[in-house]
Amino acid sequence: MKKEIPEQPQQTQIVKPLRHKAAQQSPKPLKARSAQAAKPAQSAKPAQAATFTVKPGKAKQPKPAMKPEAVQAPAPASKAQAAKPEEPAKVREATAQAEPAKPVTPASPRQEKAAKQPETTPTQENSVWEHFGFADPGKKKKPSRIGNAFRRLSGGIKKLFTPVTRLLDAIDADFSDRSPVRKTLIALFKLKAPVCILLAVVILLSGCYFMFDSNNTATTEMSLNYEEAAYGLNPNSTRFNVYDIASREVVEKMLGYCGIDPESVDINAVMNSITINPTNKKSFSEETLFITTTYRITITKPPEIKGISTDEMLNFLCKAYKDNLYSKYTENRSILSFNIDDFHDEEFMQIADQLDLKAQQIEKYLNTRAKQSKTFTEKKSDETFKSLAQKVEDLRNYDIAKYRAFVIEAGCSHNKAHYLRSLAYTNRIKDLSYDKDIAAYNVYNAGIKMYNEAMISVVMIPSIDESKNTYYMSKTKTGMDYMASQADDYLKTAQETAKEIKVNREIMGKMQAGSNDTADINKAKSMIETIRGKFATLSGQIETVDKAYIKYKTKDYLTFKPTNLSLLQKLQPTKMAVIAAVLLLAIYAAVWYRFRNYSGGK
Repeated sequence: MKKEIPEQPQQTQIVKPLRHKAAQQSPKPLKARSAQAAKPAQSAKPAQAATFTVKPGKAKQPKPAMKPEAVQAPAPASKAQAAKPEEPAKVREATAQAEPAKPVTPASPRQEKAAKQPETTPTQENSVWEHFGFADPGKKKKPSRIGNAFRRLSGGIKKLFTPVTRLLDAIDADFSDRSPVRKTLIALFKLKAPVCILLAVVILLSGCYFMFDSNNTATTEMSLNYEEAAYGLNPNSTRFNVYDIASREVVEKMLGYCGIDPESVDINAVMNSITINPTNKKSFSEETLFITTTYRITITKPPEIKGISTDEMLNFLCKAYKDNLYSKYTENRSILSFNIDDFHDEEFMQIADQLDLKAQQIEKYLNTRAKQSKTFTEKKSDETFKSLAQKVEDLRNYDIAKYRAFVIEAGCSHNKAHYLRSLAYTNRIKDLSYDKDIAAYNVYNAGIKMYNEAMISVVMIPSIDESKNTYYMSKTKTGMDYMASQADDYLKTAQETAKEIKVNREIMGKMQAGSNDTADINKAKSMIETIRGKFATLSGQIETVDKAYIKYKTKDYLTFKPTNLSLLQKLQPTKMAVIAAVLLLAIYAAVWYRFRNYSGGK
């Protein structure tokens, strides 16, 4: 017989879900959850739902969901639960039918916000910031390579200084009664090996840097060896300026010698790379005036100039400056330049006068050169200043004189009437000068006649020649002697003026009688062209010989002596010692600061 089970009054039962902190995490994937549901129970006893009786009016509400930050891993099942036998299937079915619907756990605000957002396609992943080329501030930036390298470096430095820090802490503990200075000395003594290694590395690196820097620098000493240099002047007596060697003109010429286009580099940078200092640094004062004649010139090759060594740049700089000095500041050779086209519209007789004047100037210049060096000969042309002066004299006495005679006989003139009036006016002025000179001559002659001949014996003065120790009578000049000399001068001037007046009158007469036709004018022009050609040829020969002479004469005006630095000078031991001392002082100060501020010692 079946045993009837008495019916019990129904009670409101609420199945309390077994929740743990892991249940508050984000929902697991569907496959994982289905696998967990299909997993058979391991307990021996049938699982009983945890139930409790709710009193009327006091229904217990489910606990709110916990925050995601408080989620923890589920606690492992206890041994008692693991020992329970498996629940029969019928009991599980009855329990499942009696169980009400489980309450839904409310989702967190973050989960709700994520559920509302639509799925984005790959083209929508870029934000508005990235669309306009800016970095999205909401996205977490990946660490850069520089940041990673910096972190590794800082970590390596910390590991490197860890033994030093431990040693300093040990010294601070063992010598707590000592002053920071004593502690610092003790620490440096115990750290002498790493400190010496550090100093050696720094000295080695600084020596390599100074060696590399010296290879990009070249120095030479320039000496001025001409007489005017002692007065601060150029050879042509103009003011000397040593900084012309760093001028734009000289630097551009130097770059041209180097085969570098001046427009392809920064000229100002090249100019600033040239330094000039006097070798004799003495004080200037009104009592002791000293002008140096030797300078030290240093050039540093800019990084943009390649394909040429620093020494070659310095040699080309010296060559460019020497050429500039010789061409601009040596003797004035402008007298050798001559252009006949400057007076092609003038009268034919005036052209003849100017040609003759130019020939006289060149002849005088050549005679002066011949006096300076009588034996100088130009090697290529085998010409001397004396031979060139003879050629100029021949051009003057034959070609120019022949041209003058033809113009006078033919009466060649662009405007004969105007030219004749000008000659007449010139003669009137010269007549006045002649009358003035003759009047002065007569006055001085009259004054000389007023002197008494007996006065000549009075002006004899007895004198002694100290060099020969002899006695003689010396004659002293009187006013009569000065008057006689001035009278002679006025007479010579009057005679020259009278000769010019006579020549002008003859020219006026022949010009009036000349035909002045086109054929004669064309012939006069052809004679001018012939003279111009001879002048050009002769002027070129004179300039060639004169340049060779100036080069020979001024070869020692400027001398350059390159300064070859030794290995010790390139390393610059003084600077290396200063760097090592500064580093050692910095180490001492850092250790002392640590003991002074991070320990109890004083």
